[in-house]
Amino acid sequence: MRDRYLIDANVFITAHRKLYPFDLAPSFWEQRVEKAASRIVIIEEIQKEIRKGQDLLAEWYERECYKFTVLGIPEPEVIAAYRMIINSINANGQYTALAKREFASSADSWLCAYGLAFEGTIVTLETYDAGIKNRVKIPNVCRKFEIDYIDLLQFMREIGIKL
Repeated sequence: MRDRYLIDANVFITAHRKLYPFDLAPSFWEQRVEKAASRIVIIEEIQKEIRKGQDLLAEWYERECYKFTVLGIPEPEVIAAYRMIINSINANGQYTALAKREFASSADSWLCAYGLAFEGTIVTLETYDAGIKNRVKIPNVCRKFEIDYIDLLQFMREIGIKL
């Protein structure tokens, strides 16, 4: 059993908008809290992405966020991990300059840094793409730095969500 899950914003946003809307799959949201709240970690940058939607997801998050671990100002280990990741990405000739800049300023870079620093499992809907040039994807960084990552369905299986 994994200790903590660092959740990418796309796991919340896509679930809400396309996969498990609140009106059709309320048990998905209830079980997420009941079965895993103590192991869900939200970094501040991800929290901002969730809140900016100003929709049912943002309302749900405001009601439930106190049950999750929310990490704010990065600790020195996270900053060191961030630097290591960004230096590696910048040295990688595969990605365009724009992709490197966008990644460095995104929540994804910090999510990966927290995953590396604290050995947490990142939950994301992104998939690995060996040949991608125009975007730095979380799974690509995870593979490079041996950060554990899973998708939403694996997360649901691991915490026991049944619909």
